[in-house]
Amino acid sequence: MGTNFKPSATDVANAASRELLYTICPVLVASNVALELGWIDDELARVGASATYLRSLADEDAWKPHYDHSSDRLIRDGGNSPAVWAQADLRPTVLIGLTQAQPAGKIIVRANDDIYRVADLKGRAFGIYKSLRTEKIDHRRATSEHGILAALALHGLGRADVQWVDIEDRDSHKEVPARTPAGIWAQRHTDLDALVSGTHSREARALLEGRIDAIYDYSVGNAKRLEASGRFKVIDDLDLYPDWTLKIANAPRTITISKEFADTHRDVVVAFLRAAIRAGRWINANPDAAAEVFQRTTIYPDASEIARALRAYDLVPNLSAQNLAGLTIEKNFLKAHGYIRNDFDVAEWADASFLEEALASL
Repeated sequence: MGTNFKPSATDVANAASRELLYTICPVLVASNVALELGWIDDELARVGASATYLRSLADEDAWKPHYDHSSDRLIRDGGNSPAVWAQADLRPTVLIGLTQAQPAGKIIVRANDDIYRVADLKGRAFGIYKSLRTEKIDHRRATSEHGILAALALHGLGRADVQWVDIEDRDSHKEVPARTPAGIWAQRHTDLDALVSGTHSREARALLEGRIDAIYDYSVGNAKRLEASGRFKVIDDLDLYPDWTLKIANAPRTITISKEFADTHRDVVVAFLRAAIRAGRWINANPDAAAEVFQRTTIYPDASEIARALRAYDLVPNLSAQNLAGLTIEKNFLKAHGYIRNDFDVAEWADASFLEEALASL
């Protein structure tokens, strides 16, 4: 595993001052709720530390460490492919928690097409997201590729049996800085008409316009909105199959911490995990209330659909054998399909001692 990263003088000074820099994906992870309920600030204050949201910084490239972990004081919670990429190719981090809470994904086509099962897509065009940013891992494409290939395999098809059409996106990060993630994602929830119809995604628009014949959707509630428009239908739902490995596409979600900070500020890392564990337990017990929080902090606009999804998941971070095995499957997929260059052992990446200490102290 190679890295050319050199922390800046500012990073070194901030690490010494016990100020944690955090970033959280807009998905169903307990850290989003812990932050909104004030528990992260409370737990950090108990150990004389504080936290700053990555995208509160007045820097046009403030989003980059979310993907490349380019800070020695960063904790990241969210989709696993950027975390895997950082560990494999960029800099040493420590895996301190996992959460499996992502839909396995659905295959969606136009409602008026004579397509009723995935096998009917042989020779047809599958749309797949492609970011035009080359300075980060294309996590959306990786997730979609993994899901599409799994759906095809379930029906005796392979990559060569369908056409692959890139749906290109400039992948801009134009939101103004905000104090918390909710402030960033509120800026994405402004196109209400597109959100209601589900056609805010480039893939759904391409499908509607007839440029492709099918898409893979792994969001919470979007497929229902697409179907409600009368213009789309779901022909397969990977969550309905007994094979748990079908759910492995950018999940399980990862909590990772820069190794420098983990080595020098163990109590701060444990404090963050305490907050996430508390939030995970609260979410499990209060899915409807938690859904209202997630509606503010994620890309999912429908609280009722979020609540429905939460009832199927355990949001308390863990490092279970099954989740570690799932993460290994995802890492192997990313390596085999060229998303990462270097290989590593997921079990060696994980350090359960932080989580064990946090659990024992609650």
